[in-house]
Amino acid sequence: MFLETERLCLRKICEADFDAFCSYAMDDEMSRMMGNVLHHTREDARLTFDWLKDKEERCYVLILKETGTVIGHLTVCKVPAELTELDALREKEGRSMSFCISRHHRRRGLMEEAVRAVIARLFDEGMDYVQCGYLSFNDASSALQKKLGFVYLTTQCFEEDGEEIIAVENILWKK
Repeated sequence: MFLETERLCLRKICEADFDAFCSYAMDDEMSRMMGNVLHHTREDARLTFDWLKDKEERCYVLILKETGTVIGHLTVCKVPAELTELDALREKEGRSMSFCISRHHRRRGLMEEAVRAVIARLFDEGMDYVQCGYLSFNDASSALQKKLGFVYLTTQCFEEDGEEIIAVENILWKK
């Protein structure tokens, strides 16, 4: 167990979580918000799941205590190199965070609860900052990051399937 909050348990993602991951990641809206190619099939979802499980430094599933159900995931990893080269981040220690929650569990404060707990843990571990971004069309993630006190750091643009995607990168400094 990585950590526990009032309503959630967070633990490292494992193979047994694949079906639950599919239940939210194969939803077209959720898949798009995750910044991935849409997961139309279990095989599509498998590629992302295996990457999260095997390649990510720390990927945790969010388990609703009340039911024992996996309702989302949260990833903590190294800050992308292009961001650590920014003057504001040089000589500082930080981590990057991303998260996703099932559409059926949104708007209940669960992701806020999880993110606050993970941020507190990262700051306790000595991090100077936490970096988090969102795709410009993800209003829910934008609102949550603002609510948590993240501030604008930079914008990145990339192309995916012929579409220009804008990623807004934010930062939260340890007080």
